[in-house]
Amino acid sequence: MTLDAAAGAAAGLGPLSLGRARARARGVHGSHARRVAGAGSEFWQYRELQPGEAIDRVDWRRSGRSDHLYVREREREDPVRLWLWVDASPSMDFASAPAAPTKLARARQIAGALALAAVAGGERIADLMRPGERSAAQELLATIGAVDGALPAEALHSGDAVLLVGDFLDGAPAAWVDAAAAAGAVGALIAVADPAEADFPFAGRTRFEAIEASDEPREFARAEAIRDDYLAAWAAHRARLDAIGTIAGWTSLAHRTDADPAATLAAAAAWLRG
Repeated sequence: MTLDAAAGAAAGLGPLSLGRARARARGVHGSHARRVAGAGSEFWQYRELQPGEAIDRVDWRRSGRSDHLYVREREREDPVRLWLWVDASPSMDFASAPAAPTKLARARQIAGALALAAVAGGERIADLMRPGERSAAQELLATIGAVDGALPAEALHSGDAVLLVGDFLDGAPAAWVDAAAAAGAVGALIAVADPAEADFPFAGRTRFEAIEASDEPREFARAEAIRDDYLAAWAAHRARLDAIGTIAGWTSLAHRTDADPAATLAAAAAWLRG
C-alpha cells in the first residue's frame, strides 16, 4: 500500500471524528475535556484577539468592558484513540488475478484511509501491534500490517475505537471483541475476501497450494464436485463474522477486493462517527 492510495481514499471521507467512542466514554465516565483551546462545548477562557485573526471571532459583550478586543475560547475535548490492526498472516498475501490487489494491500489501504481521516479530524491513532509507540501517521501507515501475529491482549478502555481488518480465516475473534466491548471500546471488523474465495469458480482438475504453515496442498480431479460443500463452509464462516456485528458497540462489514473500497470506507466511517 502506498500512502498516496490511502490518502486518495481518505479524501472522499473528510475529517473523521470518533463520535461513537466519545459518546460511549461520556456515558460511562462523564465528559472528558483537555485544558487546551479547541472545538469543545464548554467555555474555558477569554483571550485578546491576535493580529491576523478574523474580526468575527470577537466576543463583543466581553470586549465592551475593556479597551481590548477579546475572543471567547472553548475547552477542547480529549480526543479518543483509534486502534488499528491489519491481519498480516500469509493467507492475506493472495490475489486470484495478476492485476488484482492482494487482500493485504486492500486491507492496508482501508485501514490507512480511515486512519488519515481520523488524524484530519483531530483524533489520535495507534497500532495494536505496537501499543507503546506513538508514531506520526506516515510512519504508522508504513508499518501497519507488517507484523504477523494474533490480536494482542491490549488493555482497551471506554473511549477507545478499534478497527480490525483481515480475512479472519483462522477464526472469528468473537471472544476478543467481547472483552473489548466489555471494557467499553467500540469498533468495526472488516473482513476482506478475494472473489475466488467467495465464489469458488474452479472446475476440472485443480491443485490448491498451501499458504499457511499448517496447511497442506490438495488436488481435486473435479473441483466442481466440492463446490457446494465449500460454499456452505464459506457461508458459515461469514455468519460467524456477521455475528460480531451484534456485539454491543461493534459492527461487522464485508469487502471484496474486486469492489471499490469507497462503499466499505463510507460504512465504516459512518459507524465510527456514530
